[in-house]
Amino acid sequence: MHAKDGDDFGGSARPSTNPQPVKTFDAGIIGGDEYAECIGISATSNIPVDVDHASSVPISRRKKVIIVGAGINGIQQASTLLRDGCVTLSDIQIVDALDDYGGVWKKNVYPGCACDVPAMIYTTSYEINRDWTHFYAKREDIQTYYGNFALKYGLDKATQFGSFVESCTWDEDRMVWHVGIINKASGEKEHWIAEVICQCVGSLDRPKFGNTPGRENYKGITWHTAHWNSNYDLTDKRVAIIGCGPSAAQIIPEIVDKTDQLTVYMRTPPVCVPRNDFAYSSLTKWAWKWVPMFAWLFRMRMNLRMMWYGRRMAMKGDPTNERMTEAAVKFMESQISDPNLRDKVRPHSKYYCKRPLRLDNFYPALAKPNCTVLREDLVRYTEAGVISRDNGKEVEREFDVIIYGTGFNVAQFLEHEKVTGIGGVDLQKKWRAHPEALYGLATSGFPNMFYCFGPNSAHVWSSQQDNWEQQARLATKFVREIVERARVGKKLAVHPNRDAERNYNTAVQHGQSGVFVWSDASCVTYYKNDDGWNTYTMPWTWWQFRRMLRKIRWEQWEVIEKPISEPKISID
Repeated sequence: MHAKDGDDFGGSARPSTNPQPVKTFDAGIIGGDEYAECIGISATSNIPVDVDHASSVPISRRKKVIIVGAGINGIQQASTLLRDGCVTLSDIQIVDALDDYGGVWKKNVYPGCACDVPAMIYTTSYEINRDWTHFYAKREDIQTYYGNFALKYGLDKATQFGSFVESCTWDEDRMVWHVGIINKASGEKEHWIAEVICQCVGSLDRPKFGNTPGRENYKGITWHTAHWNSNYDLTDKRVAIIGCGPSAAQIIPEIVDKTDQLTVYMRTPPVCVPRNDFAYSSLTKWAWKWVPMFAWLFRMRMNLRMMWYGRRMAMKGDPTNERMTEAAVKFMESQISDPNLRDKVRPHSKYYCKRPLRLDNFYPALAKPNCTVLREDLVRYTEAGVISRDNGKEVEREFDVIIYGTGFNVAQFLEHEKVTGIGGVDLQKKWRAHPEALYGLATSGFPNMFYCFGPNSAHVWSSQQDNWEQQARLATKFVREIVERARVGKKLAVHPNRDAERNYNTAVQHGQSGVFVWSDASCVTYYKNDDGWNTYTMPWTWWQFRRMLRKIRWEQWEVIEKPISEPKISID
């Protein structure tokens, strides 16, 4: 089943030198308390704020919109609201656990951190960055761009950093959300109230560690790539990296020459192709700034090319995918001469089964004499290091440092928040089998809560920015409706009807089955849950998605409306 254009679907605090181990669940995924510890909060109560105490909430903590997250999505959602004019800065509140804008580009400070999406399309359509120096951008450049973006719209006047959203509870009588926020500096739990919640927390903020037992037993130095310890010197140390995804692959070339011995535990060889980065010419950068529409057309051309050619790279059986898969193998062979190492790192999956690497220095780093690549199964962690199994024999290796490059929990959403909707329904219980949302934007039973980059919002073959922009615009249309009806004495709340949500998500799954390489059972990827349900990607191009979200389709939404009556909560 393939959806055509416009289809309807149914009616931080810095880690210590040796941080305390983080508890794991079955798949090494951290929960609410553990996540709070990772971002510098000692503990959370998991007890929602008391809705009966609404009258005691000060005016300064009552907002039309609370935006959770000050990364790319939060900045984009806030600026979209302000550009629309339906709210002012005083009507919104942005909350983030970090101490500055940028989200993952603020948090991830590991050496070599950079983006694998062309810089020009890693921007919004209405705030194109004309200062990119290279085809790909480094972490610092991206954070600077989005930080300046936020300041341009005055978002610093409406942002509270160092604050962790612990709970969101829907108040059916007042038709507002009660939000419990922990202030990292004071430890106080603050009670906020909002008519609308925009969850802009992204998907790369919840580290996972794998399910190898005994991690708490290790006595050496350890951290996750997402919480890089910049204070620790790796010079002449015996270092292990667990995993070999995009973050680990960027780190390996940066640290291999410092270490005495670097051991890479690689479960699955990644697919890697040349980065082919280059500096933009002075003429191009001049034209971006001074030739009318040139930057916009430059970005659009790149987006259209990625929409067409990039999508074909991910399609099962497409000649473009076959060529890229073959090219990745040839690239590896051109970089590594040792036949034994070639066999270890030879990719066996199709291009885009997992996110491909675009690195020129990855394979040369693996080939260095002080780097060892192991394809052994991890058995358990010990006080001194790691026990792995090689051809049935258990081998223990000792390390001074273990770095977890084990990725993030992207298959679940909002696990670190206690979100309670209509009738006391818990969001994580509703999503126990698998998360799903209409357009990746909203879920039935949770009125006036909108997600940016919710379930099945991703394009892995292109930039996400245009999808996020469309989600932000549709959420803004709903905020405008809520504000306009309040002016005539009515309170409005909306959430998807169950049929529309179910039909849409059926289309999401069917639209990918047998079409993209990750739909094969042989492809093990973070896009899918253990039962094979895809929670991450969508089958449509950004242009199709844009047409689907261009207007509110009221037949897909449950509408709750009632007159504003005393006692009411003023949020003006």
